[in-house]
Amino acid sequence: MDKRTPNHKLVLAILVVVCAATYWARLKPVRVLFTADLDALPKAVGSWTGRDLAIDQPIRQSMNADRILARTYTNAGGDFGITLWIVYRKFGRRDFVHRPEMCYPAAGWEITGKGRTTVPHGGRDIQAVKITAERGFDREVIVYWFASGERTEASFARQQLLMALDRLRTQKYGWAFIRVNCPIADTEEDTLKQIRAFLSAASTPLSNVLTGRAD
Repeated sequence: MDKRTPNHKLVLAILVVVCAATYWARLKPVRVLFTADLDALPKAVGSWTGRDLAIDQPIRQSMNADRILARTYTNAGGDFGITLWIVYRKFGRRDFVHRPEMCYPAAGWEITGKGRTTVPHGGRDIQAVKITAERGFDREVIVYWFASGERTEASFARQQLLMALDRLRTQKYGWAFIRVNCPIADTEEDTLKQIRAFLSAASTPLSNVLTGRAD
């Protein structure tokens, strides 16, 4: 049986092209065409009313973001508030925020479950990561995903790859990390329903803020 020897010249040429493209992307001047104004997200969405949370300066510095929003929304029928975190980095930024899998255990929480779910975003259902966590008698459901313009991504690895590839082309939008968490008052399923109900009201205004569209 004939054995095909690898084409070393072709492999070397591919490596040179990849290295050159990577080097060029790192040195290429970045034109920031758009920055999301997170403060433009309404504090009143549907039956939900929001209250901004104070963010300590050390936390802001550790996040190293261009824009941060931390807000708790409540409604008349909810047992607990739903907290919305958005961490936004302009186009050209490569690093990103610590995910709940890292920051929750660092704060003393135990991750008791992780999987995927769907949530409303921009008028459609998208994939998101769903986590359950416990600390003492406290239990929470955490849902998060990434968004860049119309694009959304649940996988951190794929989001990092897309962020890197964005440097090879002209791209308007940066990336946002979006996290929603809510204490479990009754069951995990009921809590997830409450999160989805909130996002049904907030998803279009949120998408508008991240894309610069008018209402």
